[in-house]
Amino acid sequence: MRRLASLLLPVLLLSASCGGPSDPAELVKSGERSLGSQDFAAALRDFETALQAIGGDTSHTSYVRAKLGEIEARASAGDAARARTDLVALADAQPGTVSDADFNRIVSRMGDTSKFREAVALLQKGLELYPDSAHLDKLGKKLAADAEKADDPEALEALKGMGYVGE
Repeated sequence: MRRLASLLLPVLLLSASCGGPSDPAELVKSGERSLGSQDFAAALRDFETALQAIGGDTSHTSYVRAKLGEIEARASAGDAARARTDLVALADAQPGTVSDADFNRIVSRMGDTSKFREAVALLQKGLELYPDSAHLDKLGKKLAADAEKADDPEALEALKGMGYVGE
């Protein structure tokens, strides 16, 4: 009986650690659920924990989803400057992994929180990478309308330079 108990203990401990709170894939799923329910603090916590568990392994299967989730949570929680910096860095470091839909989603979050300066800068980067994106073009028009309502002259000037205001 003792032998059976001594064999079962390591198996139970191992199974308890699998899929638990340090499993990046589960943390990403949890973060995505939190984003969906607009609990941005919980989402950010889950994505940061997933990235800590992944470490520096940018080839990990959950890395890009965790990083994009972290960026979206930051943008939604009001840290648009860091979200912008991180998204540009990710797009530069891993060309082709950040889609126009990713830019669209994150820029939209920034616009929703009236972080127009960062939103416009990120829209510009997205348009550099995806000049034919209908999503980003439509978003540029929406940002122009929102910046006009918010009376944000700096954003309007930048959007004008991009062809979304005036003329």
